[in-house]
Amino acid sequence: MNTNPALKEATVHAYQTLRSQTPWQHEGSEILHHRILPFATLAPWLADPTFMALYEQIQSNTLVDIYRCYELWSLAQQARYVEGDVLEVGVWRGGTGAILASALKDSSDKTIFLADTFEGVVKAGMQDTRYKGGEHADTSVQLVESLMVQLALPNTRILKGIFPDDTQAAIPGKIAFLHCDVDVYSSSKDIVEWCLPRLSVGASLVFDDYGFFGCEGVTRFCNELRNRKDMRFIHNLNGHAIFVKLF
Repeated sequence: MNTNPALKEATVHAYQTLRSQTPWQHEGSEILHHRILPFATLAPWLADPTFMALYEQIQSNTLVDIYRCYELWSLAQQARYVEGDVLEVGVWRGGTGAILASALKDSSDKTIFLADTFEGVVKAGMQDTRYKGGEHADTSVQLVESLMVQLALPNTRILKGIFPDDTQAAIPGKIAFLHCDVDVYSSSKDIVEWCLPRLSVGASLVFDDYGFFGCEGVTRFCNELRNRKDMRFIHNLNGHAIFVKLF
């Protein structure tokens, strides 16, 4: 980029144009939004051929972009040193679940639980702006199972139903990593309240949808959770809220 003055000038102009947009908010929320364009250009996923090959295979099975997918890949690898299993709630077609399972496929002591209604978003309510319930129902248990077989990931277990209401009994022990991708406030809160007493010290909680326009319910819940003294909060500008259990 730096060797091409015309491209550099065009890029700077594009950044200036996007950043000059007026902040906005959803009519049903006080949360402010603005166009975010970080200056950093480090792209470690490009130097990770294992991840890139995996992403090529799963990208049609996820709505999560490559930046957040790589963060899940990296954080899941670190979870091998934390006691407990991995839980993803909000699986859709299994793409990010496959990333978590692939990252930990050599950890024989960990099961990756993949929980979803497979009937769309549930528990949408007054705290939510865009979601009304039933969205993202274009999936199935069979579709996710097929992906796990294709990628040779026997360390996964699919839980069909509302979590934790219907399927909590399937998880017997501690949690080392939670990926919460359920789009709405009440569902996120119920999942976390179930997980909190089961989290190991050092466990990570990753919330997709944080800061996205239309997902103000999730953003509001994470902003409440960040007040806990036993959690360290990290905001990834690309749309993850990350919490680490301290004690």
